[in-house]
Amino acid sequence: MKKTLLIICLSLLLVSWKLPINLGKAKKGLQLVSGATHKISEEEEYYIGRAVAANILSQYPLWKNSEVTRYLNLIGKTLVLKSERPEIFGGYHFSLLDSDEANAFSAPGGIIFLTRGIVDMAENEDELAAILAHEIQHVVAKDPLKAIKSQRMKALGTFAAGEAIGSSNQVLNIFQDSVLDISGTLLQKGYSRGQEKNADLGALDLMKATGYDPRALLAMLQKVKAVEKKKAKAFSAHPSASKRIAYVEDNLAPGSVQDSNSSRLARFKLIISRHRN
Repeated sequence: MKKTLLIICLSLLLVSWKLPINLGKAKKGLQLVSGATHKISEEEEYYIGRAVAANILSQYPLWKNSEVTRYLNLIGKTLVLKSERPEIFGGYHFSLLDSDEANAFSAPGGIIFLTRGIVDMAENEDELAAILAHEIQHVVAKDPLKAIKSQRMKALGTFAAGEAIGSSNQVLNIFQDSVLDISGTLLQKGYSRGQEKNADLGALDLMKATGYDPRALLAMLQKVKAVEKKKAKAFSAHPSASKRIAYVEDNLAPGSVQDSNSSRLARFKLIISRHRN
């Protein structure tokens, strides 16, 4: 009976949000999360991520460019092979948002979004890889899940275990608030300084391991610094670029520089440059 009630609640939630999400898979997500009184599994993480991604897509439209999306996934999936979580339930997925805002988001379960604005800031494939590597590191560390408030997880577990009698509205509110905890962190509050620093430093290692130039992350941060005052909203959920530049410079090991790859640059120009406004 409780499983049926949980499914109905999520159905109501999805209808009210008008989200572009697979209803059947999202229903399973609530069933999985509802019983999580333990560490969240990768399968649970995936379905939570779908709900978070749907929430992001309710605020940002997809940039439906199949060529650029394929290219983004080629880079992203090359990077994840060298990460500490190369395999994840459902796999990693990289998509584009049709927004001039320069930003990127990593939802739980390996769903990563880049805006058209931040893609436009990149001048080569290595700089695109730097953005993706940073977001991948958030997924590796499960940073998005850490945004869920502990009392929500306890409430969901208590209800599913039958220790409390709750209405469909109560369950709906608990699940919705859990998704909004993560969405609020991604879109407004941002990760902690420690999480951002770890993602930046992890990105350096990941880029080096994959053959990309780690200096590309520094180049992107310098571009962010140049525009963050003018576009404060886009970067309000991140530490200042100046602080990030300082510790990235300190951790760029001498002799770790990769040579510029002419084939990567040519590929970038062929695919990205012709789709810019």
